[in-house]
This record gives sequence, C-alpha cells and structure tokens, in this order.
Amino acid sequence: MILRLFILLPVFAVVLFLYGAIVNIGYLEENRCRMTYMFEHPQYTRLPVQGNERFPKYGLYAYSEGSLTQRVQQRVFTGAPVLFVPGSGGSYRQVRSLASVALRKGLDNGWQTHLDYFSVDLNEELSGVYGGYLQDQTDFLELCVQEIARLYGSRGRTSRIFIVGHSVGGKLAQAVVGRQGSVVRHVTGIITISAPVDKPVALLDHYHQSFYDRIEQTWRANRSVLVEGEAKSTTGKMPLDGMLFVTVGGGIRDMIVHDGLTSSRYADLHAMTHNIPNVWLSVDHLCAMWCLQFVLVMNRFLFSMVIPQGRGSYGFTEEKHIQREKAVRFLAQPFAGTNVVDDDTAFVHHHPEQEDWIEDIRRSYTERHRAGMDRTRVQMIRIVPDKPAHRFLRVEVINSEQDDWLSACAAIEVYGNSRMCQRAVSLVNYTLPVPSSKFDRFGVLLDTHQLKRWNPSWTHVLVKIPRSFKPVQFSVDVFNPSTREINLTMPHWLDYRGHTILQDASPDDSFYRINVRGMKHTYQTIALDLMAVTCDGIKGTVVVKVHVPWANGYDRYAFHEELNQTTVYIYPPTEKPPSHNDEDVPIQIDVYLTPGCRYRIRYAQSLRVGIARIVQQYLVLLPAHCIALVLLAFKDQLTQTAPDDPVFVVGKLRSSLTKPGPLMMLLATSSLIAKFLTLFKSIPPVEILSTPLVVSVLLHLAALGVLVIATLGLWGAIAFCANFAHKIILRLIALPIPVMSSTFLSCIHKFPLAIAVLLVAIALTACGGVSLLCAAAVYFVLLSKAYEDYLENFVFHTARRIATRLFGAARERTEGEQGSSRQRLRRRRRPENETGDELMVINFHLPLFFLVIMLALLNVPSVITWAKNYHYANTLLPDPSLVPALLVLVCLAVLWQLNTPRNVRGYELLAALLVIVAYVSVLYCQLHVYRLNFAIGIVFLAITVHQIIAPKRREVGEEHEGEDGKGDGNAEEGEHEQIENKRDNN
Repeated sequence: MILRLFILLPVFAVVLFLYGAIVNIGYLEENRCRMTYMFEHPQYTRLPVQGNERFPKYGLYAYSEGSLTQRVQQRVFTGAPVLFVPGSGGSYRQVRSLASVALRKGLDNGWQTHLDYFSVDLNEELSGVYGGYLQDQTDFLELCVQEIARLYGSRGRTSRIFIVGHSVGGKLAQAVVGRQGSVVRHVTGIITISAPVDKPVALLDHYHQSFYDRIEQTWRANRSVLVEGEAKSTTGKMPLDGMLFVTVGGGIRDMIVHDGLTSSRYADLHAMTHNIPNVWLSVDHLCAMWCLQFVLVMNRFLFSMVIPQGRGSYGFTEEKHIQREKAVRFLAQPFAGTNVVDDDTAFVHHHPEQEDWIEDIRRSYTERHRAGMDRTRVQMIRIVPDKPAHRFLRVEVINSEQDDWLSACAAIEVYGNSRMCQRAVSLVNYTLPVPSSKFDRFGVLLDTHQLKRWNPSWTHVLVKIPRSFKPVQFSVDVFNPSTREINLTMPHWLDYRGHTILQDASPDDSFYRINVRGMKHTYQTIALDLMAVTCDGIKGTVVVKVHVPWANGYDRYAFHEELNQTTVYIYPPTEKPPSHNDEDVPIQIDVYLTPGCRYRIRYAQSLRVGIARIVQQYLVLLPAHCIALVLLAFKDQLTQTAPDDPVFVVGKLRSSLTKPGPLMMLLATSSLIAKFLTLFKSIPPVEILSTPLVVSVLLHLAALGVLVIATLGLWGAIAFCANFAHKIILRLIALPIPVMSSTFLSCIHKFPLAIAVLLVAIALTACGGVSLLCAAAVYFVLLSKAYEDYLENFVFHTARRIATRLFGAARERTEGEQGSSRQRLRRRRRPENETGDELMVINFHLPLFFLVIMLALLNVPSVITWAKNYHYANTLLPDPSLVPALLVLVCLAVLWQLNTPRNVRGYELLAALLVIVAYVSVLYCQLHVYRLNFAIGIVFLAITVHQIIAPKRREVGEEHEGEDGKGDGNAEEGEHEQIENKRDNN
C-alpha cells in the first residue's frame, strides 16, 4: 500500500506540471495591449553591405512607407538612426510597429524631428536554442553598424546609432559593442527588450556558454558595475561607460524569458513594462514588438534624445547624463526623496486674484467636478505637527493640467478673507503617476511631520488645480500610518487557506500598506483579492504597487478599473540574495483604493500561479533530474545479483524506478554534497544550491512520474505495437521495392553493426541529432524483435510443459533420482523463469534506450536547425551534437553486436560509476544542459568497455560436475556448456 501511494506522488507532480504549463500559456493575465496600425503599406528596402558575400543568408533593410520609399531607395537619410535586431526565430519585419509609429510622428511634426529605422535580417535563425549561429550573426551585425555609419558619413554626418535588440538580439547588440574598435564610436546606446542579458534561459550547447563568457569578460574589463547601489571603483573612465545601456522586461506574461533574466549588472536603467508610465501592463515575448502602449513610449523616449545637426539633419545627443535623464523620465518612475531648493525653478508662483484659496479641515474627502472648473483652485492642507493622526498625507488628482500641482509654503500672507502665499516650494519630485487607461492621474504620499522638521516655517501643503473644461477630481486623505499598515507572513508551502485582513474599510480610506515577510523565492505567490462591497454611485478602481527591496527596477503596478472584484498576484521577481537573508525586510504592497467605496481585502497562497512560475523558471532543469533517476534505476537493476552468484540477472526497470530508495538518497545527499563541494575553491560551483528545496523535490517527483509513465507506455508500445513500428520503419526508409525494404529490415535484426555504421555516416554527412533520432527508431525495432522472440519462446516452453505433463509422466518416473538431480542443477545455474533470457535482454537495454531517447531530445534543436538550413548546406556546421552522437553510436554498434548483457564480473564497479554520473548530472548539468550529452556518452563508453574486457563469472559447482558422473555425466556436461554459452551470449 505504501509503494502504491508513493507511485501516486510522481504522477500527481506530473499533473501539476501540466497544469502549470496550461496556466502559463494563456491563463496568467489578460492581454490588454492595443494593436498598432499603419496608414500605408510597409516597404523594406534592402541595402548593400560591404562584406555581405560572407553572409549570403543575412541582409540589412531600411523601413519606409508610401512616397518616402523613394528617399530610401536614393539613400537619403536625414533622421536619427535606429537599428533593430530581431531575436531567436525573429524576422526583420518585426520593426514595423516601432518604425511605423515613428514615421507617422515625424510626418505630424513636419519632418522636423524624425527617426530612420533599419532592421537586420538574420534568416529567422533559432539562435536561442542553437548557439552555432551567434558568431556569424555578431560579425554581420558589426558590418551593418559600419554600413549605416558610412551611409550617414557620405553626407558629411557622424550620427551615432541606437540599437534596439529584442530577445537574443539584445545580447547580439551587447556582443558587437564589446568588440571595441570602430563599432563603439558608432553606437550611442542599446535598449534590450525581453532579452536574457546576464544569464541565458538555457545552455543547450557550449557555443552559448562561450558566447556569454566572452561578453562577460569584455564588459567586465570595459564597463563599471553597480554593486549594492555604488559604482565599482575604477582608476579612470571605462571605455563602455559613455554608452547608454537600458534593459526592459516583459513581466509575468513573458513565459519564454522570465522577468528575473531581463536585468543586467551593467545597465544604466532597468524597467519592466508593467512599471513604465503610460504602459502599466505585462506583455508576452512577441507582444512587446507590437503592443501600442509600449511602442508609443519607446518612440517618445527615442525622440526626446534627438537634436538637430544642421542642414535639415538630426541625430541623437551624445551627452550620457541627458540620455539617462530621458530614460528615467519615460521608462521609470521619477522620484526624489528630498526636496532641494536651488533656484527659482523650484518655486511655484501664485496669483491670488485669479485663484480660489480654500482650506478644508476635514482629514479625508473627495471632490468631483464633472463639468470642469472655471477658476483655478488652490486646496490648502494644514500641516499639523506632533499628532500621529495627521502624519501621512495621500493626495490624488485626475485630469490636472498643472505640472507643479503640489507645493508647500508658509501661509502667512492674507488676501481678502483667506490666508495665502504668493510663492511656494514645488514638491513635484514627490509625485508619481498613477496607472489609468482613461485619465491623467497623479498621486503623492507625504510624511508631513518629516516635511515640518526639514522646513519648520511651512504651514500648508498646496494642491493647485487649474481651470479646465475636462472632468476634474481630487481626493485628500490624512491618516496615522499605523492604522493603515497590515503585516503578513508568507504562509507555509502547504497552507492554501484564505484569510481576511480587512473586513470593511471606511469609504474615506484611500491607502493601505501591506508588509509581507517570509517571501524570498520566486515561486512563492500570494493572491490578493480586493472586493468593492459598496460604492456611492461610482465605479471602483484599484491600483496596487509592489515593491521588492532587493530587486531594483522591478517595482510593479497593477490596476483594475470599473471592477467590483479583482485579484492581484504578489511574488518576488528574483531570489532574495544571501546578503539580505539575515535582514527581515518585507515586500511592500501599497493599495490605492477609490474613495467612496467600501472594500474587503483577502489573501491566500496561490497554488495556480506558484506552479506556473515553477514551470516557467525551472522546467529547463527537468532533463538533468530525469537522467539522474534513470541512472540510479539502472544501477539498481545491475545490483540484483550477488557477487558470488554464477549467473548474472538484470532487474526490471519499472520496479527499480518505483523504489523510493534512490529518490530519497538523491534528495537527502545531493544538497549535502553540494555544500561540501563549495568548501573547495578549485572545484567549479555547483548549480543545485540555487534551487529551493521544495522545487527540487517537485522536480524529482515530476521527473520520476515522467519516467514511470514513459516506461509503461514503452512497454505497451513494445508489446502491442511492434508490428506497427515495423511498418513505420518501412515507411521511413521509403524504399520503393518491398523486397528491398524487407531485406533492409532483416538487416536491422541480423546485422546491427552495419546499421550502426550507416548511422555514423548520417552523423558525419548530415547532423548528429538526426542520427540519434534514427538510432532511437532502430533501437525500438531491436527491442520489439527481442520481445517477439521472448513471446515465441514463452509459447514454446509452455507447450512443452503441457506435453510433458500429458505424455511424459512415464518417462519422468523412469528417470527417477537422476532426472531430479539434473533439474536441481539447472535451477541453480539459471533463473527461475526458464524463458527469462530474452526478457533479461530487454531489461538491460531499456534504460539504455531511454538514455538514447533523452540524448536525441536534447539535440532536437540541432536537428531543427539542420532542417531549416538544409537548402544552404547539407551538413550542419558547427554541430554540437556530433561528438556525443559518434561516441554513443560506436558504443551501440558494439553493444548490439555482442548480444549484451554478458555474464561477466564488474557490474558493481559499473553501478558505482552510474551513481557518480547521476550526482554529477544534478550538481552540474541543470543549467548547463549540454553537459548531459557528455554524461550520457561517458555512461555508454563505460558500459561498452565493461562488456568487452570484463572477465566471465566463475561457475559454482564446476568441481562437483566432474565428480558426479553416474551414467549421465557427459549429457549433463554438454547441457551445462549450452546453458553457459547461452548466458554468455545473452
């Protein structure tokens, strides 16, 4: 019963992973992006590039529409150049949305300020999963930058380029400027969008590893790094410090590059789309290229840096501090914690004869003017020191057209019957935009007691609302922060109960702060439910801001309008660093409510989003766990026989997988081994320490569930679909003559060495991944044939036993004691199952077949790349799958020819090696997935060498056989030799 319950856990883990994948695909968050439209048909004009003969697959294009195409064809470029680099599998046509909006903006302003968009065609190569293209793409991108510089230089201009890279294209941009030389002089800034900057999504081949390592070494030596908020100490200005580097992430909807991978330690600014003003939403990986809200902000940012260069030409400013100020203004939340008065620009001047000065003594109130206001209004909010109930001030204005709408002063002057001040100090640096899709909203949260300590003469905070014909609204909320602060602790990972933290908020309450402690892992998620119980004739709007102290640039806004109930998911975008583990720093959740509504707030741990984030971030670790469990199960199969047993027996794979021992051993000892290895500086750092224990357990269980389900499915395929598989192989061979097809299939059964040689030829002339897929198909045919032989022998032996019982009773009685001794000798020298030889062959080769399948799946990206690039080259170069494929195919040729397993010694040493490789897979191959190729190759090499050179087992009872010759000794000797030969062959 316990074993059956244990089997249910891996199956349940697989179901959870499937559920998380489904949630990631389309049920995380609604896509609220608006489409980008254009008014004319887009035109992509190909530009000649010097040195393009080296890269005939690639190209450089200039974007245009309508009549402007003629200017592009004449090579007339007068705008600021922007070069777009697509990502893995991306097209140069993805520049359309960005370029079309920029072109329309240039036409609207009379072509006074405009951008010239260029796009690189990288043949839609899958550089995200195959790193062999990265070097060529970087070389061609360098040629494109030089060509654009020549286009502008031919007219006497030296306009520097902004590179916008999407996904892997952002990493290519970072690589090309890291080469120094002339490229750096032509590039003024880089913007990466949804790009895995400092860490890749998965290292599927060593080309990715070397590519990232080269970039890291170059940038570390040539650019300052921000460490704990302070610039790295340098002897002088670094060569790459003068270039603006901005990284942008897509948020929770991007299931390909999760938000934790989009930031860089070298970036001047990191922003998430859900925190960018006027975007305020998460975008998926491809949506970032056409989402209108984001496209508009990106173009506004680029246009803000354009300056005239004379004779109707324009370029980007080369002042780094100006570029960064513009990036903060358009892509981040401009906020200053202090207010410093330097000159008259920090003051707001008032004209009391044109304004209404009103002081309201209420602590919380909201005023709506649906028809606008015919006079400017100055709302005075008194600063009351030393009273906790008047400490914090929350103000929000809607549709205020005044930039400096918030200020403070000492209201000691009198005009009419009102106190006033003609000059006030601007507090605009304290204000923040509030997400809204319909109105211009701004808000502020002030500590008035702190303001009073800094400026003792101040008496009032002023809110200035200019006259307007638009609907205007402003709300004021003065409160004691202790009454609006709620402290929570992250529930235990098994606790999914709902809890009410605010039963019925007052209609005047507009702000609450929730502090969540205990959240440090990225999979930990809280579902915050906000329900508008009653509203006084208005539509409820909720804005939630999430601030994670250890993740700069990851502040997240979530807003929901005109909804009675909404759910916001709270999670840390990055793991809490070890330097913060000793600090009990909470995640802050600021909740902005609509005045006039009563709200109820509940929270619970979210299994739905938590599992989705585990699948999104840790699915790439699953192959290492699968291979480790297969190796441990194979080890258990090979250790079924005692060392002094004369006959070697292989256990069943399914029985070995369902034993809880190997799984528990891997879980219990892998973390301990990892911590022990960290004590040695010469040993490379292990990868398992970065994975939370709960995630590791779930990954192990999911991997085990996948293997158990796959084993049952494979046995079913072997048992019931062997004939069907033969037909499939015939169709794959696609020989027109049936006789030749049958002959070829018989060669698979009779001459596996010839088939292995053919597979090696395929690996050398086409792709190693293709040969591995073919090897898996051939392996399945051999296993199905072995199962057919097992069934035939089973039927034969069963019929012989029935015949013996029906017709051979008299003969058995005459044999007497001589026959009984012969049967006892047989039972001692062979397994209990008389037809167990063929079944033992299947049990031995089944885990090897699984390893071949996994190796083939790991190299599927190479196969896809080879097939997509076939019309350019028949052979994939470079081929990361070639070396492991050749190693495994040569080993398979030997194993298939020897009719393994052989009855030899040394299986204990082989089992020990399997355990070592299993631990290495978990410790060093989770992120570096390509290392699994070599781990599997080492296993096959060790098994092959063992089967060739290991000595045979010594039979127990050979001495007794020579002495016991009572009339039938020679017959028994001959029969024993046949059994021994059969054992050696099997």
